Amino acid sequence: MSTNQPIPNNLLQDVHEQVALVTGASSGIGSAVARALAQRGAHVALAARRAERLQTLSEEIAAAGQVEALALACDVRDPEQVQAAVRQTLDKWGKLDILVANAGFGYRASVVEGDITRWKDMIDTNVYGLLLTLKYGVPPMLERGRGHVIVTSSVAGRVPTLGGSAYCGSKFAATAIADVLRQEVGPKGVRVTTIEPGVVISEFQQVAEYAPGTIENMLKGATPLVPEDIARAVIFAIEQPAHFGVTEMVVRPTGQAFP
Repeated sequence: MSTNQPIPNNLLQDVHEQVALVTGASSGIGSAVARALAQRGAHVALAARRAERLQTLSEEIAAAGQVEALALACDVRDPEQVQAAVRQTLDKWGKLDILVANAGFGYRASVVEGDITRWKDMIDTNVYGLLLTLKYGVPPMLERGRGHVIVTSSVAGRVPTLGGSAYCGSKFAATAIADVLRQEVGPKGVRVTTIEPGVVISEFQQVAEYAPGTIENMLKGATPLVPEDIARAVIFAIEQPAHFGVTEMVVRPTGQAFP
């Protein structure tokens, strides 16, 4: 290393007393990430449409430790609701250190047989909702010259599969959006990490209406992941030293060969 270059600080980031906003926090990966952050001392704003679940989770987090949790009913497809969620987070804690753009859902059907209403709802959530979350959630980080954005994409955003035309398309878009954001804000001190999970067992499969045998065919006997596995990957990325950017993480079950 040149003597003119600064020596990087290799200490892991401490998320204690940091503030995180997690979308899609009412179940699955979102709730697991929120719990993991709270266990490490971060205050967590929980955003999703299912307000009752968020309230239950916020009470659980508050009862488990010294951190605070804020339940925010929010549909990421609505610009005003996303702005309100960010504003309430800032009003509560005065800053935003971690933004987890996780809201989204799947739907499996062929192009010919697909339900156009469900296509629109999914793309509005997975793509437009992601853009809104980033548009309004990133500026508070840029103002401070620091922060970390986590975007939940999927292996479906790199490997197209039968029945996944619309969903795969939405996740290809999510991965592209995240990487462009990284190029835009990385030089300004804000890190961006895209997480691309393989098979994670949660409510996702029921909502997406997977046909019987779909998951079994993907796993072929392999042990699937659970939301807590993805939360572990998120924490790993966040805790790395400030100069250490985990740009993209593909997290599959060990035995999942495809997709």
